Amino acid sequence: MSKRRAIRPSEDSTDINISPMIDMVFILLIFFIVTTVFVDERGLDVEKPRPNPNQQQNDDKEGPVKITITKSGDLVYKNEKISLSNIHQRVSERVREDPETPVIIECDPSVRSSLMILVMDEAKLGKAQKISVNTKVSE
Repeated sequence: MSKRRAIRPSEDSTDINISPMIDMVFILLIFFIVTTVFVDERGLDVEKPRPNPNQQQNDDKEGPVKITITKSGDLVYKNEKISLSNIHQRVSERVREDPETPVIIECDPSVRSSLMILVMDEAKLGKAQKISVNTKVSE
């Protein structure tokens, strides 16, 4: 006679109950959320300079070359309209005085980008080393 025992499914089946482990993880999560200190780091207080409306812009020997492209496509330098071909001359005059003089092209957002690129090309022909583009808000 053989003493073999038949394995019944109810005897050998072991289930792992993970619900206590999930409860423990949630309790730890809540503990860490509650005990975490949220630090409000303060930055440096910076006082920005305010423009003086009475002071006129002096482009003669100081500051960048500022070329404005209006909404209608006109080019303005020192409050006077200029043509595209004059940009090269104006920039080269200023760069001869100071080779590090930056050129700022301030244009309306509705201006064609091709016009802005033509102005940049003329400024580069005038030996400008630093060219930046700024968006002007229409008034």
